[in-house]
Amino acid sequence: MRTPVVVCVDDEPAILAALRRVLRDEPYRVLTTDRPDQAMDWVLAEKADVLIADQRMPGMTGLQLLELAQACSPGTARVLLSGQSDLSGILELQKLAAIQRLVRKPWDSDDLKSSIRALLGQS
Repeated sequence: MRTPVVVCVDDEPAILAALRRVLRDEPYRVLTTDRPDQAMDWVLAEKADVLIADQRMPGMTGLQLLELAQACSPGTARVLLSGQSDLSGILELQKLAAIQRLVRKPWDSDDLKSSIRALLGQS
């Protein structure tokens, strides 16, 4: 049986370290990067099951990356991490299915793990 793959991208090393720490005992493989282009490469090459992207990154926003993933890998679940207070545009895109989950920073670790498990179809 194939082990699910979760790709996380954020330009802050501390956030990536926190994600690795929170998700280390989960039943899937976690890949982390600070580069949206590498994340997209992994989504395609690893057939990622979930892509978690920070909204504010240099070069490409998380929304842009998730829209690209939706077009190139529609089977990959898409999660947006955001610390922004004004989320009206993000919520509109969520209605259009560019993102399937919105996780606010700072996140609740149990909620984050539950969201990922739900997206993977695990209980």
